[in-house]
Amino acid sequence: MKLQQIFIANLKKFRKEQGLSQMALSEMCDTTSNYIGQIEMGRRIPSFDKIEKIAAALKIVPGELFVEEAEERERRKPEINDYLQRMPAHIKKELISRLLTQIKADITASLDSKNK
Repeated sequence: MKLQQIFIANLKKFRKEQGLSQMALSEMCDTTSNYIGQIEMGRRIPSFDKIEKIAAALKIVPGELFVEEAEERERRKPEINDYLQRMPAHIKKELISRLLTQIKADITASLDSKNK
């Protein structure tokens, strides 16, 4: 798969996973829904600045937009599992606590923005 196709597929996937329309994403990126639509159809290629804005709006690292998901996940699975197995219990507990705190904050922010 070509890099542009990977980018487009990931952009759509992350946008839809977060329940964002093209309009909502475009507002978060200070652009138009037409521009986001053209990117998703392969008619426009965003600048690095726009890619960074899109990634920030999607709350992901920009590089995630260019990774073929299944291949990357399978490639890194043993490495990640090994790392987690070796992690001390107190670090795992702290990690879980921080993740839960961040998830709660994200959900609250999402609910607050929908209620406005």
